[in-house]
Amino acid sequence: MNKIQPIKSILNKALSGADISVNEAVILLTQTDAELIENIRETADILRQKQVGNTVTYVINRNLNFTNICEQHCSFCAFRRDEGENGAFWLDINQIMTKVKDAVEREATEICMQGGLNTKAKKNGTSLAYYLDIINAIKSEYPELHLHAFSPQEIQFIAREDNLSYKQVIIALQNAGVDSLPGTAAEVLDDNIRKIICPEKINSETWLEIVSLAHSLGMFTTSTMLSGHIEKPEQQIAHLAQLRALQKKAIDHQYSARITEFIILPFVGQEAPLPLRRRVNRDQPNLADTLLLTAVSRIFLGNWIKNHQPSWVKLGLKGATEALKWGCNDIGGTLMEEHITSMAGAQGGTFMSVKSLQGAIASLGRPYQQRTTLYS
Repeated sequence: MNKIQPIKSILNKALSGADISVNEAVILLTQTDAELIENIRETADILRQKQVGNTVTYVINRNLNFTNICEQHCSFCAFRRDEGENGAFWLDINQIMTKVKDAVEREATEICMQGGLNTKAKKNGTSLAYYLDIINAIKSEYPELHLHAFSPQEIQFIAREDNLSYKQVIIALQNAGVDSLPGTAAEVLDDNIRKIICPEKINSETWLEIVSLAHSLGMFTTSTMLSGHIEKPEQQIAHLAQLRALQKKAIDHQYSARITEFIILPFVGQEAPLPLRRRVNRDQPNLADTLLLTAVSRIFLGNWIKNHQPSWVKLGLKGATEALKWGCNDIGGTLMEEHITSMAGAQGGTFMSVKSLQGAIASLGRPYQQRTTLYS
């Protein structure tokens, strides 16, 4: 009874509609008893139903990575290459537009576009002009497409290369046709962890600054966490706490945009650089750990960030479907192609048909609904 009672108290607090604290979330996340973990799962599932209902959503989208040539050397990344290295690629405008055309013909409503930090990706001597050229090409041909593009890291990279402010970069991208920003490059918002897994990336403060600035300028974002490597439960929950505070700030300041969704991205180590792979000593994500984190994330964040999504690329469709019972209400997108995770050795695949996504949702007896990027 002594072991169970504190957990029940925390879960009842969440079910009453109150936010649980950081310490309470850590307690939940460090449980190992199967019965208590099931209680956590049930609570997350109930909260999901209260906050967003039973319908599971999906989006028809295409993932488009325009280059994997990158100046950085993140220790979890099997995607990046140096120029001229075997496997390096850099798509030109015609190649990009061929992929966009294919996506439209397959009824995509969204292009999700990100790339490596390629210092040679310039037009007329500037990085921003290069990026604007891509956006203008896509939007002039397909103005109805939602362009979900360029992480906070890419915003910082463009600003640094061209000696611009983050605000100038975001406004220029927005005016050209970028509709929302992916909340990637967050990894874990703990600088001690970042110094090990991504020492060349922006720090936590800069990531939070750029996302908040995007919100203030009317640009919606997503949010993510790279989990299951060297971080501890305390650092995972601290990451969630910063996302919750970021969303509260957007609401308190009455920004017209905010975070639309939260996605857990479990570490895939099969083809990752050797030092981190050896340290983690696991090729594929630990599903049980990911599911518990999924449930605790719903309990901790659900009052503020209502849409939660698993990664079928990393967990496989079966694992992602299971996550729908642990607090997730969205199964993600069709993607059509995926390089970053597949090059790391993920076994979930690179494309998922609408029929497959619908079938996975229906297997749980839940209704499904296609959505837009901004969940309308």
